[in-house]
Amino acid sequence: MNKRKKHVIEKTHELFIEKGYRDTSIQEILDHSGISKGSFYNYFPSKADLFKAVFKLVIAEIKEKMDKLLIGEDISDVDVFVEQVVLMMGANRQNKLQQLLDGVIVSNDPELIKFIKDFKFMFLKWVHGRFLNILPVEKQAYSFDCAIIYVGIIQNFRQTSKMLGERISDKEIAKYGMDRMMNILEDISREGIRLFTPEHVNNLFPEGNNEDSFDNELSFTTLGLRKEIEKIFINDESRRETYLKLLYFIQEELMNKEEPRAFLIESALSTLNNCTEINSTPHFIKFYRILIKMDYKVIE
Repeated sequence: MNKRKKHVIEKTHELFIEKGYRDTSIQEILDHSGISKGSFYNYFPSKADLFKAVFKLVIAEIKEKMDKLLIGEDISDVDVFVEQVVLMMGANRQNKLQQLLDGVIVSNDPELIKFIKDFKFMFLKWVHGRFLNILPVEKQAYSFDCAIIYVGIIQNFRQTSKMLGERISDKEIAKYGMDRMMNILEDISREGIRLFTPEHVNNLFPEGNNEDSFDNELSFTTLGLRKEIEKIFINDESRRETYLKLLYFIQEELMNKEEPRAFLIESALSTLNNCTEINSTPHFIKFYRILIKMDYKVIE
């Protein structure tokens, strides 16, 4: 995205928060962002498309911050997941996402209302993907039910605490919800009860639209490679730290969605590939293939 277009989106975000979607005119957007009408319509066919761009930019920035919490961490660590949820809750409040949504609902724009309905499943989709990282393999059949339960706990406890004026922190709610969900998981898995099957998940989140699956695959493969490096160089701290730093660097660059520095990624990948102890391991082979698919190559 070019800087000019991003500037318009950020300035419009300010107006939507201040005045609401319905009461913000195109002319006010032009004046506030300093853009001509011709340039505006070159970027956005309508105000509705601009609203979607605002929302997508905010969500992308939040997701990038959440992804960075995984760098160098175990993707199955429940505490890291709770940190991600807390970050998301705070960012949603800071960006006034609920206020933006309320402003669109009263506009009665069918296109945007559908967009909002689709958005409401985004958090559920992300939670389900993370639960597949966290839950034991033998209990993943219950992951979608558990994701629904967890999201319900988070949303309802947050709304209720706000209505009552109770000062319950996001971390307390996120951790409380996770503790309760794990207890429920034990109960439903022991009794073999579930309301939703993998077929329901596929219907709600078609594989072709699951853009989180690739991120999860990369994170999981990186974690596996990290553990292999730690095991290989258990008695060689210097080499272990060198290769882990290279791995973390690549992961961090790839999570910078704007402009990952290809030459540096390829240079770090080459160093890892030149290590005979590493380049034949299963997780490195998979990691290497993922980067090749992303058009990164080994520098000879």
